[in-house]
Amino acid sequence: MDKKNLPVKIILQRKNDLVANIGMGNTKFFCDVNEKLKNTIIKQLENTVDYYKDIFNVSSKLPLMGKIKMKKEAIAKSYKPDRFCKNIPIIGSGNLDEIYFKFTKDEVENTISEIQRLPSKLFKANLTSIEKITPYYSDDKISDDLRSKAKSKKEFFKIKDSIKIKLFDFKDDYDNELIRHYVYKKLNDIGFDEGIKNINYYDKVKYLQVKVQNYDQIIKISKINGIKTIDYFHRLYAVNKEIDYEDRNFKLPDKLIETDTIIGIIDTGISDSNPYLKNYIYSREQYVADEYINPSHGTFVASIIQYGDILNNINTSNKKLFKFLDVVALPNNDSTHGLIDGISEIEIMEIIDEVVDKYHDKVKIWNLSFGNDMKTCKETMSDLGVFCDAIQEKYNVQFFIASGNKSSTPLRQWPSQLSDDSDRIISPADSVRAITVGSIAHRESNNSLVKINEPSPFSRRGPGANYIVKPNVVDYGGNCTKSGNYNEIGMLGLDINGKITEKIGTSFSTPRVVRKYASIIDEMNETDILLSKGMLIHSAKMNARDLFHYNQDNIKYYGFGIPGVDVNNILLCSESEVTLVFKQKIVSGSHLELMDFPYPESLIKNGKYFGQICMTLVYNPPLNEDYGQEYCRSNIDVGFGPYKRNSDGKLDYKSEVPIEKSWESKYEADQVEHGFKWSPIKSYYRELKRGIKVADGWKLRVDTHKRYQEDLISQEFVLILTIRDKSGTLDIYSEVINGLRTNGYIMNDLELRSQVRVRN
Repeated sequence: MDKKNLPVKIILQRKNDLVANIGMGNTKFFCDVNEKLKNTIIKQLENTVDYYKDIFNVSSKLPLMGKIKMKKEAIAKSYKPDRFCKNIPIIGSGNLDEIYFKFTKDEVENTISEIQRLPSKLFKANLTSIEKITPYYSDDKISDDLRSKAKSKKEFFKIKDSIKIKLFDFKDDYDNELIRHYVYKKLNDIGFDEGIKNINYYDKVKYLQVKVQNYDQIIKISKINGIKTIDYFHRLYAVNKEIDYEDRNFKLPDKLIETDTIIGIIDTGISDSNPYLKNYIYSREQYVADEYINPSHGTFVASIIQYGDILNNINTSNKKLFKFLDVVALPNNDSTHGLIDGISEIEIMEIIDEVVDKYHDKVKIWNLSFGNDMKTCKETMSDLGVFCDAIQEKYNVQFFIASGNKSSTPLRQWPSQLSDDSDRIISPADSVRAITVGSIAHRESNNSLVKINEPSPFSRRGPGANYIVKPNVVDYGGNCTKSGNYNEIGMLGLDINGKITEKIGTSFSTPRVVRKYASIIDEMNETDILLSKGMLIHSAKMNARDLFHYNQDNIKYYGFGIPGVDVNNILLCSESEVTLVFKQKIVSGSHLELMDFPYPESLIKNGKYFGQICMTLVYNPPLNEDYGQEYCRSNIDVGFGPYKRNSDGKLDYKSEVPIEKSWESKYEADQVEHGFKWSPIKSYYRELKRGIKVADGWKLRVDTHKRYQEDLISQEFVLILTIRDKSGTLDIYSEVINGLRTNGYIMNDLELRSQVRVRN
């Protein structure tokens, strides 16, 4: 019964599945509106104006920046102080409880006048949602990393020529032009007459780069109105030092299958001296001078993609061989090998932009396994993460990014003994559209820090910025002892000459997942980036059931789990389970309501429904870095459960398949942090051990919501639904498929290349 040879079904959208939403607007007050409240807010506005008095003496038209801190219970979109900000428009946000607004002196005076006369009920309600109004202070602009570097003359000297300045977007071309001229003039006054570099990628990633002499100039820059943040361009590198040569020969197995799928590897390069890899290099782009090339890291990464299962004795029927686009971008970082160097954040952006633009029509899968000196990702998106999202959106490609390695001691044991955030992921692993990969142990020893299948001691954990699940998945990347030794417990790969060697790191768990994703892409008849992502995540969830049953906090370390090794198990069904794919679209102001879903009759016993239900939802929301923790601009929720039709014709319905992280709080902040709200990947699971009472039928409902000020016309999504008979003895596949046809559902097979070849 458990043989997988039945097709996954694609369920097509029907016109009558789309149902208009019923408006439920409300006006909520969070406190009394009295003279004390009015006077407090007026005083705060006056203080904000006074902070900029020197600018008002020069120009009354220049837009200025203010910040509103919202009450915790008023963070939701419906409570944004839109009416209050009619004259002082909202242009973005930072943390969930922060709103940025622009203003002139006249606009604030108009707002104060409205506070005094309270023009509407909505205006009064807006007043009660505000906790505090302040200017956008100079101290708000300088990053913690930059402050830290300034404490050491040696460290500051390294970064003083690569200072990164980001301006506010005032959502108005005239205002933006005013600010741009103003900022350039002020920078010139400080002494930056020349050398201001303007960097712009697709109108989503915009910076100014300057060279400073000392930290006093940073302080002066921070006092310039219109500047949002001041940081520096970080350095990236490949970890080449952790090498333990075992001097063992690799024997190439028989019956491997060459494919046409190309994987882009942006790394240190793939060695031409490796006989097992050199013939699979489709093309090469070199950005590193010859004297700085050390291809050991990139070669190991490529060998894990191509032969990782074989080298590490992982049982699989996947015999595919892939081609590589070899992008030599990272210089040598091992002083024992020769000259060393790094690469700046802006340089890697330029390389990624150039090679993806050149090859995106042929190369859809990209491996990014590199280290850097960047801070951990917590509140808001990193600049490199935003850049990676912009590239993936523009070119419809899929990045795979290592979650990063914790190198400082103590390394993590399991369960974790760390009480701080020192092991949080680092940029660009926070990229929302990327698949971020963490590491778990494949082998263990008497003195290893963790056991098999536990999170590797060095693997960085989530959540990512905006509480998004990161890493998304995990795979084998090695183990180590307290001292960092990993002999016989690391991952085996190939060195530059084709000998077997051993390393550890998320750099090497990432290419294992790349291989699995590439196998999915290669097997499907039509390339579909989002569907392949959904199938990969869904496979991980189906393999990781026990991980989250006992401790939901495990998701910070494992993500959604480890994807399956065998592509057939991911893309085919057995008789005892059915997997359906809903690749559909929701129009704004409506929801999808799929009625009369046929629950398998064999799983109905003694008047109750039984079985396992797992759902994985993936979608690509619009993204906007201007809104900080509200970076993801749309949300989709799914409900699946039985309904009863009452005597008056109304439905009594409740979703019975909960999201795998749930919340009890009604507050937006808690729903975001603990409940996947606004997360573009969601997982739902329920095992009906005790059964639920039989009703008139089952319904699948899909809802979407948009963030404040987001102009969302529609949102595409992929929902993957699996119903399984845990005993593996019942033919529920036929029951569901026949029931779908009977109830008017339209469906197609998920076509695989192997099936097409057989038919031909």
